[in-house]
Amino acid sequence: MKKGVLIVSFGTTYKDTREKNIDRIEQAVRQEKPDCMVLQAYSSDRVRDIIKKRDGIDIPGIKDALERMAESGVTHLTVLPTHVIDGIENNKMKQIIKQYRPFFQTLKTADPLLGKEEDYGFVAKALWDSLEEEVKDGVLIFMGHGSYHEADNCYEKMEKALREYSGKEIYIATVEGSTSIEDVIERMNMGYEQQERKTVRVVITPFMLVAGDHAVNDMAGDEDSFLSKVKAQGYEAECILKGLGEYEGIHLIYLQHLEKEDKDKQ
Repeated sequence: MKKGVLIVSFGTTYKDTREKNIDRIEQAVRQEKPDCMVLQAYSSDRVRDIIKKRDGIDIPGIKDALERMAESGVTHLTVLPTHVIDGIENNKMKQIIKQYRPFFQTLKTADPLLGKEEDYGFVAKALWDSLEEEVKDGVLIFMGHGSYHEADNCYEKMEKALREYSGKEIYIATVEGSTSIEDVIERMNMGYEQQERKTVRVVITPFMLVAGDHAVNDMAGDEDSFLSKVKAQGYEAECILKGLGEYEGIHLIYLQHLEKEDKDKQ
């Protein structure tokens, strides 16, 4: 029996944030599973092409990675997605994985970050325990990706869990989901008169695995960004460019998901 773990991410072209987030999750898996073959795969063809042409690094796609694992003699494989929700990307991944079940004695897929109801509380604790000292009594806005998939409702549930755990004013706005930054600003404005907003400190940070293109441009950019829109309403605002993959508490949740699948194999 040869065991393996395949870590699947959408990917990012930002080298620094790749190392701080996705690669750190791989390191955590390797430490936890020293007897396993561990490999990364990126689902985005565009991201992989850019990295290969620019950096000379060949990160496999999901199919190539599965074939490599099988050719290397892996018999018991667990796929660990770093996706936040069980949305479009995660479901595309699961459809590909189904095709490769005959290649392995066991082929299982762990949950994404918000796979089960109990994950919301775990994620809320991991994030607020890490950010509390920096945010203090400010307002905290997370920027999520959002989705046209029904799993987009995960962001609303996550916001509720964060508020319940922290007891603070926390919001989640999305780039492509049903809750926009304009929606969040409208809710914020209901609590603060125009003249008092300049005394309100707002911290904006990604609710995404990596602080990549969306974080740099859509969240913290100079024009038409979350930051600029919040500032335009009179608030004192700043950004923390830190992906979810940089929080050790988030690593532990992914590892718990991996461990659950491994135990279910036995």
